Amino acid sequence: MKDHDPMSVFRSLLESTSVGILTTIGQEGYPRSRWMAAATIAREKGYLYCVSIAGARKVKDLETNDKVEWIFQTPSLDTVVRLRGRAVAIDNPRLKAEVLEALGSSLENFWRVNPDPGRLVVIETAIEKISLYKPMENSVVDEELTR
Repeated sequence: MKDHDPMSVFRSLLESTSVGILTTIGQEGYPRSRWMAAATIAREKGYLYCVSIAGARKVKDLETNDKVEWIFQTPSLDTVVRLRGRAVAIDNPRLKAEVLEALGSSLENFWRVNPDPGRLVVIETAIEKISLYKPMENSVVDEELTR
């Protein structure tokens, strides 16, 4: 069933919300979570993208430990998707353009705080595991992604 396929549900959820919680492991060894606008790129299956500023804390966290987790949910909390993987900050003009186009208007607040596009980097998460949780059905479906 499509409504129990973790990747299908995730893609649908991302189209409607475009915002999730990214958790990195901070340099002190503790988890650090923050809301992030995120997107996928059609030609890159199994990857999730967001943007940040070079030198930002999350970018420094990834230099120390590339393991991350993302959480996305419906407003009614009846569907929750968790992604685990490894992330890296990339400074590539073509990728930046693709990700910015995919994110569209989701970055309105980002640009208010970070007006210098020259410092922009893309954070690419290679998804290793995706979990679909439907609390009202007491259902969890996990899927490992292989490369």
